Amino acid sequence: MLTLITGGHIATVDGANAEYPTGYVAVSGSRILEVGGGNPSDALVARASRVIDASGCLVTPGLVNTHHHLYQWLTRGWAQDAILFDWLVALYPTWSRINADTARVAALGSMAVLARSGCTTVGDHHYIFPKGSGDIVGAIVSAGQELGLRLHATRGSMDLGASQGGLPPDFAVETTAVALAASADAVARYHDPNFDSMVRVAVAP
Repeated sequence: MLTLITGGHIATVDGANAEYPTGYVAVSGSRILEVGGGNPSDALVARASRVIDASGCLVTPGLVNTHHHLYQWLTRGWAQDAILFDWLVALYPTWSRINADTARVAALGSMAVLARSGCTTVGDHHYIFPKGSGDIVGAIVSAGQELGLRLHATRGSMDLGASQGGLPPDFAVETTAVALAASADAVARYHDPNFDSMVRVAVAP
């Protein structure tokens, strides 16, 4: 299926920073075939099964969000005037009650806002896995797939609870052995190394 996007102002963001006040983008499947100024060739038009009129619009590559904590969408607006550590102390008790269901809702909300701003790739650093909270990484992956965004998920961890001088409650932390095993499991379940991958999983602090 060939899609033509025509009539928009094209900012390629290529090596030469080429821009076309009026141009077109030809897309086949997941590949951009051609970008140019003016009108597409008759041959491209004849092959197109879909034409999108982008007149009056700016056409650019998707934006990339390189670092996010999607679950924090649940508590946006809380403790806004606090400095970092006071903010963490205020919010860890609430964050420590998240589970796969709430993490999925938060990921949907966060990524929907990002998509509306033109972001097509999201890097999420998730590191809170309360005991009995279910498959949080899987829930975030599911949300990304539902919205159609490319997800670079990182599986972080915390092993220092309040009883040992850390900030989070003890039930929100893991032993190092459990964290490493769960990280390996998340990579095995969800990481796709293929060129067209929409989900990649890495290990994070």
